[in-house]
Amino acid sequence: MIRKLAPLLALFLVLAAAAPLAADIRFELGFGWTLVRPNMNATYLNRFQPAFAPPDRFIAGLAEQTVRFRGRTTYGLNGYFNVLFGENFGLQVLADWHRPKLGGSNGPYTYTIQFQAFEPETYADEIDWEASTGNLTTTAFSLNALARFRVADDLSLSVSAGPSVFHFEGKAGHIGYTFFELVPNGDEFVLSGGTYRMVVDFGPQTKYGANLGVEAAYEAFHNVILAVDLRYYAAPKTPLQLHIVEDEIITRPIDEIEAAIGLGTLDVNPSYLRAGLALRFVF
Repeated sequence: MIRKLAPLLALFLVLAAAAPLAADIRFELGFGWTLVRPNMNATYLNRFQPAFAPPDRFIAGLAEQTVRFRGRTTYGLNGYFNVLFGENFGLQVLADWHRPKLGGSNGPYTYTIQFQAFEPETYADEIDWEASTGNLTTTAFSLNALARFRVADDLSLSVSAGPSVFHFEGKAGHIGYTFFELVPNGDEFVLSGGTYRMVVDFGPQTKYGANLGVEAAYEAFHNVILAVDLRYYAAPKTPLQLHIVEDEIITRPIDEIEAAIGLGTLDVNPSYLRAGLALRFVF
């Protein structure tokens, strides 16, 4: 943990040490709205043997589907606090929050089951699977070094970069699960069963990364600044364990279903690009 926080601590100490040497210290407090394009683009292969009862009548079976989860462009919020040591350099604290929707088109859900009735039989089907739905909630905190250059009396450009902490979690659907039951009925067997469309969740998780951005700021009024920026946040992909969300429609034990389908992990990418519009106050 200490090693992961070392860059952030080093940046803070360097800038803190420089603060007493600065002749002119100014503070800026701001908030804004962002347009966020997440990098989330993951695929999950759900492949398992359908549940069958009684087990001594089961011969073989396979259910399979590929589910895609892709982040959609969305709006978010951000806030920041700048400490400027003189005209050109300073320290910047950023906070970002957004919750993009997850989507993605999917192929059909297919399954085949072989079982022993009076003689071996095979049953197969293919189900059209709807597009994915869900969301990925992300909060990012950043501590940046800031360099600002004035290009006109009321206009400035700045560059800032530094370490970031990402906290994220999500929920998405749907993952399929199929079960069968073979019931004797007089001189024949009746095959019954069903398929659940299940929502899964993943996280919460915290990861460390970095951010880099550029900004143009216009002093619209005295001590009131209107700013636009473009910033990229980078963090490593993280495999997160999936868990089925309880639903009253699902009558079988959740643990049993997760074990039966071998519910695995989803590679979640919390990185994103954002464009922001902000209002800042100088004091």
